[in-house]
Amino acid sequence: MPVRRRDYPEVLDNVLTALVGGVAAERHPFPPLGEATPPRHLLEQPEARQIVSVFGFLSGASHRFRDTVDFELAGDGQTLIWRQGGQQPDAGSLIHVNYLRKDDPPTLTDLEIGGVARTIVQSVGLEIARLYAQLEAVHRAGYIDTATGSELDKVVALLGIRRVPADRPTAKLRFSRVGGTPGAITIPAGTRVIDEKVQVEYEVVETVTMAQTQNSITVSVRDVEPANDPVDANVLAVLAVPIAGIAGVVNPAPAIRAAEAETDEELRTRARTFLHGSERATLGALRHALARQQVEADIEEPAGEPGLVRVTPHLDSLTPERAEQLRSALNDVRPAGVVVDLAAPLAPARVDLEIEITSRVGLQATDLAAAHAEVRTRIETYFEDLPAREDGRVNRLVGTILAVEGIEDVALLSATVTETADGSTTLEDRLDLAAGIIALADLPTVLGELSIADRNLPTTVNLVINFPSGEAAPDETAVVAALEAALAYLEEAAQSDIDPMDAAALARRTLSFGKILFVLPAPVGPGGTLAALEGPGPAPTLPTTAEVAPYQVSAFVAQANGLTRTLTADGDAYQLTTRERLLLDAVTIAVED
Repeated sequence: MPVRRRDYPEVLDNVLTALVGGVAAERHPFPPLGEATPPRHLLEQPEARQIVSVFGFLSGASHRFRDTVDFELAGDGQTLIWRQGGQQPDAGSLIHVNYLRKDDPPTLTDLEIGGVARTIVQSVGLEIARLYAQLEAVHRAGYIDTATGSELDKVVALLGIRRVPADRPTAKLRFSRVGGTPGAITIPAGTRVIDEKVQVEYEVVETVTMAQTQNSITVSVRDVEPANDPVDANVLAVLAVPIAGIAGVVNPAPAIRAAEAETDEELRTRARTFLHGSERATLGALRHALARQQVEADIEEPAGEPGLVRVTPHLDSLTPERAEQLRSALNDVRPAGVVVDLAAPLAPARVDLEIEITSRVGLQATDLAAAHAEVRTRIETYFEDLPAREDGRVNRLVGTILAVEGIEDVALLSATVTETADGSTTLEDRLDLAAGIIALADLPTVLGELSIADRNLPTTVNLVINFPSGEAAPDETAVVAALEAALAYLEEAAQSDIDPMDAAALARRTLSFGKILFVLPAPVGPGGTLAALEGPGPAPTLPTTAEVAPYQVSAFVAQANGLTRTLTADGDAYQLTTRERLLLDAVTIAVED
């Protein structure tokens, strides 16, 4: 309960009431015990003939309540009754009642203004009121919410926090919402944002809330380290700890140095949020430190090795500089007496996801392409946010895709995990539609190849043939016919579901650079057919770039989402997704000077 400052009128009432033999500053809790309506208090020394005054808290401030308006003395001389419609004290506070007893004669009657007793009492009351004012100031100076200036600096110093001086780099940060995410999103003060190299770290200055109808919001941030130079634009792009519903963050403009020091309110806000994320000496603190470094890892306490915690980061490789950075972050939060062993990195397995979506018929080409791009972004975000060694949820993934405007249906076709261990590579389809999961709980994973098929938006193929002057020009009509036949053959091979582990079936639906050279008519290629590659007997050898020289062939496969795969060298290939459509967009034959 806060200290209530007793001002001069209250102190004077207390002293005068006691001086004449009355009861001064009798305390009662509000609301009183019992369920009487209106509320009432029983005086401790009845029978009272008059209530001089009642003081207490009203809306957090000291207040004098009015006789016959806010309260009254009952006819029994013992009960103080709070009147309906009048003001009442704050719940959970104390009131102080001054009253005169009926049968006690006054011990002093000369209380006229200007009299000796009155003058002495007023002087003493003034000094006591000053002491109460000083006591209130001391009390307020001990709390974050009420301390100001240098007193606030001393309070937050107990948490190891100092007021941010002027010249600290500051910036504006724009947070963007994941498309289709419902509800308001709160970004608390103290939220940390870092660069991709984890070299600088800025914190949000004040708590803001992105309304349900907002897709983005801009907040102020400042560097947590005073010695850093202001960062350039588009550097702060990674949330140290992800926030649900936030798709991305960026500083559109370069940071600048602040002209003023941190205000009291900003310092209070930072101190209130200090304990959030300040966990130390626990496994949770180690996980949080790794999250700030944008690293996932296995954290275990080996049996039979007390005082040891082994951290295995999920990374393809770990440079000495990066390893030292991780060790420093872990040592800052490790328990005293515990050794943190940073083990060799464990390369995460790759999850190649194959899906088929059905877009709304009649969508404009630009809207259709935007829907595909949004689908890809949402899938990538889902896997980025998926905790290590946790199964993917089919329903959740399907739901986030269907939330994209223009997408009417979605089917997950396969989730092939490519795992490399001890020099060998294994492939396994981990999609379990019956259980509704992608089984990933036994290993760390990252999203690999993402193949999206849509009957309403085919994949286009462009072919370019360059040759020097003096060589025979290829027949464009024959080239178009050969390519269209090859693409139709591949599209037909991609119409049925296959076992992702069936190498022959995968090869049948793969458009490789060698196959393109094989079907091209003379003088570029032998003019074969893809069916001939799968016929009885030995398969024909595919041509190479050296064998078709001086003709130079380039193929460009443009997916529905705008990504383009280039096939220009031996070994280049593009594998079709189940039910993916292929369309020959253009053939360009040009003479090189």
